[in-house]
Amino acid sequence: MELRFMSKEVLSIFVKNLIPGTVKTRLAKDLGMDLAMEIYKELVGITAKAIDVLKIDKCVYYSDYIESNDQFDDLKYQKHIQEGKDLGQRMQNCFYDAFELEFDKMILIGSDTPDITDEIISQGFAELDKHDIVIGPAQDGGFYLIGMKEPHENLLNKQAYGHDEVLNELLDEIENLNLSVFKLPTLIDIDVKDDLKKAGIEIVFEEEDDFKENTGKKNKPT
Repeated sequence: MELRFMSKEVLSIFVKNLIPGTVKTRLAKDLGMDLAMEIYKELVGITAKAIDVLKIDKCVYYSDYIESNDQFDDLKYQKHIQEGKDLGQRMQNCFYDAFELEFDKMILIGSDTPDITDEIISQGFAELDKHDIVIGPAQDGGFYLIGMKEPHENLLNKQAYGHDEVLNELLDEIENLNLSVFKLPTLIDIDVKDDLKKAGIEIVFEEEDDFKENTGKKNKPT
């Protein structure tokens, strides 16, 4: 299916396929693989609901294979598979795709930020009229959103990801390139159990056996 371009802006979303053992692995260490997958499904649903109202082109980039009839309507979203050996390269390639299609602006988001809104994304596109880069900082030291007006070769694949200095390293690189940047509101990404508490999400097990089944642990969570 080909995109029908409604604007010169495109929003891309990175989504993980629900493959056991690959989704929210740090969260699964505390809550079990099944529950971690259910939480991630809810987060993807929240993301889909937030962005569905945006009247711009939208693409979903899946981690392993393209899904049909999921939270992202096949008639509203162009669907792709992420390409690259690591996260940085996959994100960079996503921007290359957008600008090869002659979009003027692209924003890329993840799918594990419960407080993401269409207003935040719209603000990001608006700020790209005045800045080279927009970033949505995450509380864990990473970022949940990044937008550009051109791909800025290798900007995103120089960093190692998954640590609390990712955002600072990226900002240093942006400064080295003399690019202007606008920071959107800082939000929580859900990666570990403590993030659920910070986001006001409570997991309640009705029976101790439910907790054992999910985690293999003997005591209820506190």
